Amino acid sequence: TRKESSAASDVYKRQFKDFLRVHISFAELKLLTQNPGAHADWMAALSAVGGIYLIVDGLTGAQYVGSATGAGGIWQRWCDYAKTGHGGNQRLEKICLEPGERTQHFNFSILETFSRSLVRDEAIRIESFFKQKLGTRVFGLNAN
Repeated sequence: TRKESSAASDVYKRQFKDFLRVHISFAELKLLTQNPGAHADWMAALSAVGGIYLIVDGLTGAQYVGSATGAGGIWQRWCDYAKTGHGGNQRLEKICLEPGERTQHFNFSILETFSRSLVRDEAIRIESFFKQKLGTRVFGLNAN
């Protein structure tokens, strides 16, 4: 589609620079994950760390806070979103079932990074802090 073509040219022109400046559309995420060789710098950077990320539904403004830990880091977790649109998250899955290409309104950014070896319980604690801080359980897309 025209939107994906525009996203392709934008994301392929941008080198990965800084975790806290990552803000990409769902179309850009799909392009990056479907052809990681085109931007090995993005794959290497996002694979190297775990972290707390934010998904914003650009249509409604609703937010989802998630965390990524383990060997694949943020890259692996975001590959799940690129494949399904919802990554197995209950409220995002519900949005994905709505008519139209709702995922095209999702934007992805990184709130905090940490070592992939961080204990999962600690990552959940940090994730919960951001959910509370941003109100995503009450006003957003986090069910837990």
